[in-house]
Amino acid sequence: MEALLECCCGIDVHRDSLQVCILKGLTDNPEVIRAEFKTMQQDLQELVQWLVRHDCNHIAMESTGVYWRPVYEAIEEFHSNYQSLLVVNAHHMRNLPGRKSDIKDSEWIATLLRHGLLSPSFIPDKITRTLREYSRLYRSFTGEKSRYVNRLEKFLQTHGFKLSSVISNIYGVSGRRLLYKLSEKGYLLSADVTEAVDRRVKASNEEIHAAIKGKLTLLERRLLHTLLTKIDQVQSEIDEILAIMQEVIEPYQSAVEQLDSIPGVDTLAAQTVIAEISPVPHNYFSTDAKLCSWAGLSPRNDESAGKVKSRKILHGNPYIKSILCQVAWASVRVRNSPFALWFWSHQGKLGKKKAIIAVARKILTLIYKLLQSGEFYDPIIALKAYSSPPLHNS
Repeated sequence: MEALLECCCGIDVHRDSLQVCILKGLTDNPEVIRAEFKTMQQDLQELVQWLVRHDCNHIAMESTGVYWRPVYEAIEEFHSNYQSLLVVNAHHMRNLPGRKSDIKDSEWIATLLRHGLLSPSFIPDKITRTLREYSRLYRSFTGEKSRYVNRLEKFLQTHGFKLSSVISNIYGVSGRRLLYKLSEKGYLLSADVTEAVDRRVKASNEEIHAAIKGKLTLLERRLLHTLLTKIDQVQSEIDEILAIMQEVIEPYQSAVEQLDSIPGVDTLAAQTVIAEISPVPHNYFSTDAKLCSWAGLSPRNDESAGKVKSRKILHGNPYIKSILCQVAWASVRVRNSPFALWFWSHQGKLGKKKAIIAVARKILTLIYKLLQSGEFYDPIIALKAYSSPPLHNS
């Protein structure tokens, strides 16, 4: 097979070490240069200097987990002349024929790169990668807050306080005031309820007082105060993350506004979607169908001997799939929107779960087209997006 690159490098990335191999020459027997580096920052800079000395501008790496990140960013920052930098899929490499058992991983990576057989994984720019870290941290912290609120509800129910029976959100403004007073005094009087409850609460003060009648011991009050303090602490961290995300997303504010114009998509959802697919997904995915497949919103093609074995959706990216499903549920509740009209006319036949996955794919297709064209949402554009194949078998 004819070699396409005269000089290229393959890097096999591990937690503590890097196996590196450079292949030079266009002949069938290229010059092989091997080296091993540690993964400390000074070692990564030595790796970059080594690549520069050998005039190697085409690099591919295989890695498990997030170990590729510091290597990728070191080459990106310090190797100013690199022409291609690929993070490759290990599963794809294993399925390529021709590998010999005595060839090291780094040399095999370089060999595949040399012959143009590697496909790069989706790696967005550094701003998007930073935004992605914050958006995923936000998701983790909101989950943590929900766990503590559930623990708080369990504590209240255990001690006979039925606050959730009369107030929809036990940790809203009124709920917080009541619970902090309860943690201070151990019991609540009617006057305490009147002072703490907002007038917008539908339940009467008498009903709330009846639901929260009881008494806590000193140790129980301390436990309640610990739970309340922990929830407030997590909420303050969530607010800080949201503020930082707003700073990071500033260069892509126009893309956020484009997505915010879609029914069911708010600013936070738009930021989360951009963090996962970047503001220019068309630069990384040649078609919207490939983006939907990467996101895990396409049905698998598992067919043998004329029999369909499975049409379940692919695994894909769980973060983008999750936020798009939330957006889909919000969009189908927008009266007379194209998404709502499609969903309510198909959910009886498909079932709600399959129909909502179909809507999520339609929204992602629409997002791709809007970001590609630079236009804002329009119902006519949304209807055109429905020309993609239906997902009734997803």
